[in-house]
Amino acid sequence: MDIYNPYTLKKIGEIREFSREEVREAVDKAYENKEKMKNLSVSKRYNILLRIANEIKKRKEEFAKLLAIDAGKPIRQARVEVDRAIKTFRLSAFYTKELRGEVLEDDEKLIIAKREPIGLVGAITPYNFPLNLSAHKIGPALAVGNVVLHHPSPKAPLVCVELAKIIEESLKKYGVEGYYLLTGYGDVVGDELVVNDKVNMISFTGSTKVGEQIIKKAGFKKVTLELGGVNPNFVLSDADIDRAVERLVKGSFLYAGQVCISVGVIYVDESIYDKFIKKFVERVKTLKVGDPLKEETDVGPVISLEHANWVKELINKALEEGGNILVGGKVEKTLVYPTVIEVDKDNILCKTETFAPVVPVVKLSEEEMLELNFEFGLHSGVFTRDINKALSFAQKLEFGGVVINDSSLYRNDSMPFGGVKKSGLGREGVRYSIEEMSYIKSIVISK
Repeated sequence: MDIYNPYTLKKIGEIREFSREEVREAVDKAYENKEKMKNLSVSKRYNILLRIANEIKKRKEEFAKLLAIDAGKPIRQARVEVDRAIKTFRLSAFYTKELRGEVLEDDEKLIIAKREPIGLVGAITPYNFPLNLSAHKIGPALAVGNVVLHHPSPKAPLVCVELAKIIEESLKKYGVEGYYLLTGYGDVVGDELVVNDKVNMISFTGSTKVGEQIIKKAGFKKVTLELGGVNPNFVLSDADIDRAVERLVKGSFLYAGQVCISVGVIYVDESIYDKFIKKFVERVKTLKVGDPLKEETDVGPVISLEHANWVKELINKALEEGGNILVGGKVEKTLVYPTVIEVDKDNILCKTETFAPVVPVVKLSEEEMLELNFEFGLHSGVFTRDINKALSFAQKLEFGGVVINDSSLYRNDSMPFGGVKKSGLGREGVRYSIEEMSYIKSIVISK
């Protein structure tokens, strides 16, 4: 497979395209190592994960530059992702020693409830955070003693290839094979992991469309899905406007809006709408667009020409439905310039995950905001100085995360993370992923 830089559109490498038969062979090999990984001691798992984190840290700038050319991520943002991946593997190491069962007593029995690794975990990861979102699946899986079969997105796989080398060397040091990198296309590699009976769990991050297909095909295996959403953010009448502007600009345009919890739509109370919009548009105009390798770049390319063209069509559709561009709207090859569009609440942009630096803004009253219904339920944000309003919105909103006085983009790598409705199943966040990737076994002993 040829791999291209999304900014220059030039070829930057090649990776192996696995066939379905090769994936089956890899699954069989992984199955042979299942028992060995399960029996790996806590201290060895801890040392392996800590070594992975340390090796990534030694190569931080190399990984950051690879993220910039492989995924088109602005270099300053790329460094943040590398730091987060290091933290995620360190957290995974920490939780290997925090795994606890419990002892229950009956009159004539002693019951030990303990966590066991689920077995073979198929980890299917996306292009937008190829390093840290891989860490969020691989780290917890290894922490509890699973074998990992990792299928990265073919759109940005080179970072995962370098990560794989570190993981394999770290496992080899302790004489085990517990990780397999399977590159190629999702309809072959990912599909085989989903349907293969020897795979015990699928942990998938990606689109709702693919997530739905996985659910239908997976059979009797556990599935966790971290899908997308149109993440609403609400600016209430008493909000700190300057704070809201700063947080929402970052939340809308970080990594060109290619984050599953990016700001999807901003609802602004009508009493402060004009003041908010003026400041928001002025701030957006200061963002620098261009080469992700340049330190000053705020917004780089979207992942492909196909996606950029789709976004352009979506902008045109939004305008046909009455939208009004306040800033941006320009698309040059894979560069989509930061775009703010004034729309009504029924516009296509309020219902579609653009995965691009395009944000619709809607003027509503606070009462109208609370009457809205949402098909997705990943993250949301609420800006207000009133604790009662904050709690009222948090109670009403059916989302996996409600962030008060920051945008929907906020995520801490240790917090429970995931959505409801069409935004996913299960939770990530290191400790919560460990729970998802294990099962509770009850051992009953007669006295």
